Amino acid sequence: MIDRLRRLARHLPTFEAPGFSFGSWVPSQEREDGVIVLGWYEPGPEAEAFLADLGGWIVPFDWMTWASSPEGQALLRHPEAVASASVEDLQKLMTVYVRGERFGEGTLENAFTSGMLTAIVRRAGVLAEQLSRSG
Repeated sequence: MIDRLRRLARHLPTFEAPGFSFGSWVPSQEREDGVIVLGWYEPGPEAEAFLADLGGWIVPFDWMTWASSPEGQALLRHPEAVASASVEDLQKLMTVYVRGERFGEGTLENAFTSGMLTAIVRRAGVLAEQLSRSG
């Protein structure tokens, strides 16, 4: 568990760096044959590294119901509430964002822009430190 928390926490300096961008939108394009290729969201290299570190964090559960529940809303709408989140809460949050990205491109970008991803990696660092002291 501590290793998974540390994998998330190591992204904090990057996420807090001035001017850091999680990614960018690639605009729609028309090919030479007239076919229109719709635009998409392209995570940057640091965002890709973050996503690669999510192994073990995304779990099967009824994330849509949880996200609309009072418990889910209390965390999803308030980055400051993440400061007291449990490991399970962080897991649920990351599952909501990663699964949400499949339904709507830019979900992770919005989570970063709102401060949620930074709050999650900050909390992961605190929890890793607490667990390493108690273990």
